[in-house]
Amino acid sequence: MTAESVVLIGLPGAVTGEMVDHLSGAISAGSVDGVRRVEVLGIDVVSDPQAGKEWRLGKVVWLDGTNATLAQRADGSDERALADLRARSLRQLTTAADLIVSVEDHSPATVANKVVVGLNDPATTSRARILTETVAFDDGRSYPIHIGRGAIRLLPEVLPERAERVAVISQAAVGLDIETGRDQRVFLLAPGETSKRLESVGDLASAMARWGMTRADAVVSVGGGVVSDVAGFVAASYHRGIPVVHVSTTLLGQVDAAIGGKTGVNLPEGKNLLGAFWQPAGVICEIEALETLPAREFRSGMGELAKYHFIGGGELDRLALVDRVAAAARIKADVVSGDEREGGRRAILNYGHTLAHALETAGSYDLRHGEAVGIGLVYAAELAHRMGRIDRARVDEHRRVVTHYGLSTELPAGYDFGRLVALFRRDKKALDGTTFVLDGPHGVEVVSVDDDELLTDVLEAMAGHSG
Repeated sequence: MTAESVVLIGLPGAVTGEMVDHLSGAISAGSVDGVRRVEVLGIDVVSDPQAGKEWRLGKVVWLDGTNATLAQRADGSDERALADLRARSLRQLTTAADLIVSVEDHSPATVANKVVVGLNDPATTSRARILTETVAFDDGRSYPIHIGRGAIRLLPEVLPERAERVAVISQAAVGLDIETGRDQRVFLLAPGETSKRLESVGDLASAMARWGMTRADAVVSVGGGVVSDVAGFVAASYHRGIPVVHVSTTLLGQVDAAIGGKTGVNLPEGKNLLGAFWQPAGVICEIEALETLPAREFRSGMGELAKYHFIGGGELDRLALVDRVAAAARIKADVVSGDEREGGRRAILNYGHTLAHALETAGSYDLRHGEAVGIGLVYAAELAHRMGRIDRARVDEHRRVVTHYGLSTELPAGYDFGRLVALFRRDKKALDGTTFVLDGPHGVEVVSVDDDELLTDVLEAMAGHSG
């Protein structure tokens, strides 16, 4: 395949011969500048790491629909099989696509026309794009968020000029080499969530002190949310605060953890109970790093991304990945700019997190954070429905989005419902009793829920839900 090709990919049932014929006719008529042919790629090739990436030379279009629609169109497929295939292939499909077009309720000719329109918009199909969003506070402070493939090359200019030494804090599994343009040393955290503890902060600070770092120097975190949380807390504490730049290499970090200045570590009693607000000097979201994430880690990020559908993002699943990340960054930047320390509106960023944090704590973090958030979003929607705040169609949309991102909508077996309800009260945003972020007629907002029986009933219903 060549750069003159448009490459169509999708789950079974998405790409039809009639649609390909319509698109081929439009391409032959010169409807898309620089494109001469249409290629169709099977999902098995896209998902096979041994197949090579020659097909990515073309403009890659992901044709997508709901699992129910695709199952109707694909002989021999059912929704559960498609959901499993989606979960396994999600990272490859999402990171490969320059353009995503829905086949839902559209004729083959309409789908082909949408592809043509998208391919003619350079803003949607250039892999080299680096987008920039800004977090800006009323007191004049601000910092950039750079998103794109190759965004990491902007790191030296994001670092404060006066910094002579840079402590690069990462984990061995990240494997991303960076150049800060300063005297730098790499400090590695242990793998996994176990690094998010106070002992890690002390060990790092001691190592930095032995190196001779001063308050004029800086920290760079390279990795996901665990790394940025710990490195940010070290930066906030060392010499009572030194600059930090987050280079985020996971989807979860790019759409949430790296932006907004929240730092912290876990205690045996709960998640993120010890920390500080410490805004970074800049954030870099390196999209290329997402291509090598383990499939489960990528889906975890999708769980966090799913919440942005319901707090202003709309149909993010119809955007290419760089635009999804930028849209999430834009929403979070807007919320954080107006509420730096979670005194009001910023709490909406915790949508889905009350149950998620309880599941993580009760299950000793067997669930990935985004997996727990996906379940938490559905729980919050079901709870809001029981309280008369939203209708069943809105609940179904929550389930559709979470399922689309390859995540479960069911409560895993083995949890003690009474303990989960008790953990709700320990959540950081719980000011008086049990507090949830819930959808409603005025959008997502903080709501107090004092009915433990209702909370338990919804948990029981989700544990037995089949869909």
